[in-house]
Formats: sequence, structure tokens, C-alpha cells
Amino acid sequence: MDVVIAFAIDALISGAILWLAAKLTKVDLAFITAVMVAGASALVGIIPSVGWLLSIIVFFLLLKQYTQAAIWPDLILMVLVSKLVALVAVFALAGMVSA
Repeated sequence: MDVVIAFAIDALISGAILWLAAKLTKVDLAFITAVMVAGASALVGIIPSVGWLLSIIVFFLLLKQYTQAAIWPDLILMVLVSKLVALVAVFALAGMVSA
């Protein structure tokens, strides 16, 4: 049950941050699409040992498919910024919950 809750929180936080990153880079991306991309990425990220790398690849490829944005700078910056900020947000949230 903890994995399901962590997955849902990761998808929502990552989706919201991705949507904000898309707005900053002026890429047309609907909020629900951002959450779906982040959810698929989070699902792949559950795979032991290689999940984090596959998660980033899936994240990038789905963004490429749904946005048709330029690879550089739009997609690469969106992936890097949203993944890093989401990682920090999830760790901060986990720290608040466990305290």
C-alpha cells in the first residue's frame, strides 16, 4: 500500500512541476498529460536498479511524443528541471511525513 501511495504522490508532484516547467519554456502541455507522463515515468521507476534511468528515458520520449517540442533546449531542460525539483519535493515531503 505504501508503494501505491508513493507512486500517486510522485506522479502528482512530478506532473505539477512538469506542467510548470512547460509553462516556463512556453511548451504547450495540458496538466492531465503532464500527470500521465509523470505517472508512466514513476511506474517505470519502480523497477529495481535500472528503474531510475528507464524512468528518465520514458519521461523524455513521452514528452517528445505529446509535445513535439524541440529537443534542445525545451525538452532537455524540462526533463532535468522537473525531475530534480520533483526529487527534492518528494524527499522534503517524505521528511515531513516521517517526522
